Amino acid sequence: MHGRSWLVRRAEGRLGPELGALHFVATSSKVYWKALLPCLAVGFAYGAVGEFVTPRSSREPGVFSDVPMYLLVSTLTGLLLWCLTLLMSFRKLLVFDGGLAARIAQKHTTVVFRWSDIDSATIKAVTTAEGTTPSRMLAAGRKASLGVSGRNALVFRTGTGFWLFESRSETAPLVLAIQQAMLDAGVPGAARVASRALPPAVVSSRTSLD
Repeated sequence: MHGRSWLVRRAEGRLGPELGALHFVATSSKVYWKALLPCLAVGFAYGAVGEFVTPRSSREPGVFSDVPMYLLVSTLTGLLLWCLTLLMSFRKLLVFDGGLAARIAQKHTTVVFRWSDIDSATIKAVTTAEGTTPSRMLAAGRKASLGVSGRNALVFRTGTGFWLFESRSETAPLVLAIQQAMLDAGVPGAARVASRALPPAVVSSRTSLD
């Protein structure tokens, strides 16, 4: 199954007894390359501060006497800071027999949507022009994002409000997987999910979901 990483397998083992078999994995990703230079700059700033505050004896080399080591340590510090942004760069939406699961990295952050929680009539696929995202264009009294920003999104409503799973990938495979899982589970209205949601609605102006 595409996208079935070790993190997904771990979540599958944890959620399987509750939600049944895993059928589909949707991925949302965005690497924050623009953060690389600022992180490197911070790394060099920390390195410079370290050069001045590190206690030295009269027999030790002076400040910035080992420039190659300073460059190496500062660069590695900056890269480590940038790698921390990768924790926010990848999101998964899992389609199980019994519902959806998101934010699966940790047990306490995992969000589960059983089919009975989701209003099947509100499942929509939307897309926007380059340079904007559905989370910016769609408005609702209560709205939350499950993915990393992208021009495509799956939208659905539960009792707690609207949820968006944004991605740069096409949403049709995800919608079809949800419909099939709902059909297998006997969810009322499941047969019309794909026909209502696809093709994706093009959102070009501020639109209310309510």
